[in-house]
Amino acid sequence: MLIGLKLEVGFGKDHAYRQLYGEREVLPFLRDLGFDAVETPVGPETEPDALSEHIARCVGAGLKVSLHPYSEGSLFNPLYFSRDVDNPCRKLHERFFSLAADAAQQQEYPAVVNIHGAAGTSDDTRRHLVDQTIAFFTWAGEWCREDAPEVGVTVELQISPNPDEAGRRVGDRYEELLDVALRSGVGACWDFGHAYWNTYRYGRSLLPPEALLPHIRHVHCHDVHGGEDHQPLVYGEVPWCKFIRLLADYGFDGRVILEVPPGQFLRAGGLQSLTDSVTALKDCRRDILRDRSER
Repeated sequence: MLIGLKLEVGFGKDHAYRQLYGEREVLPFLRDLGFDAVETPVGPETEPDALSEHIARCVGAGLKVSLHPYSEGSLFNPLYFSRDVDNPCRKLHERFFSLAADAAQQQEYPAVVNIHGAAGTSDDTRRHLVDQTIAFFTWAGEWCREDAPEVGVTVELQISPNPDEAGRRVGDRYEELLDVALRSGVGACWDFGHAYWNTYRYGRSLLPPEALLPHIRHVHCHDVHGGEDHQPLVYGEVPWCKFIRLLADYGFDGRVILEVPPGQFLRAGGLQSLTDSVTALKDCRRDILRDRSER
């Protein structure tokens, strides 16, 4: 089980990162704290050369890299996917799969590309959104198995739109996430904060159905506070260690990504909140491994 952190391309020039880390060398500092991996958000605006350089720097520091494309509200979203070779959604994700394959080769360890399902408006039927999502992830899984076998694709549990929003997001219900994973043949990503808000706002089950657990191969871990998610693990609202223990019982051995941007660490006390979060994750992992060895 790898412990990872969200890390942007160009972090060294970002004001919030400079505020959080000061004059420290960020990548060696993260390794010293006990991080094994990073997950980098990417999108249509991400320059391939800059991303390649970022991957090389992270791998050179001993950190395993995964990618997390964002495309909601754009033509690159799975809503607009087709298998046509010039389809914008296909072309963009082929680029990210290829770069993830480069990362896997450099780090001599599999890479993950974690992607949201289709997102649309109330004018888009749920059936159409689901069908497009399944078509996209079926193609993505096939592409990686053929051209980038060391790259795993996961579909993420999304956060449901607020009641006053007209949008729709595929995969914001556990049963729908399972349906997409089963029918497309890719893994699932359990986002703990999204699960919390889907329960808090709509009364849905906090825990996934048992049938989904073996398909979860990637995790986004964060707490909630003051009406916001993507918070450090210092507030005790999300039972994240309980979730990880549950996954471990089903053989999970993937990445647990602390999906918290630097600004939220700063609001929660700065570097101490980052240190407390990774320490808590390491303690949880240690206890799970100890319990497993004693069985």
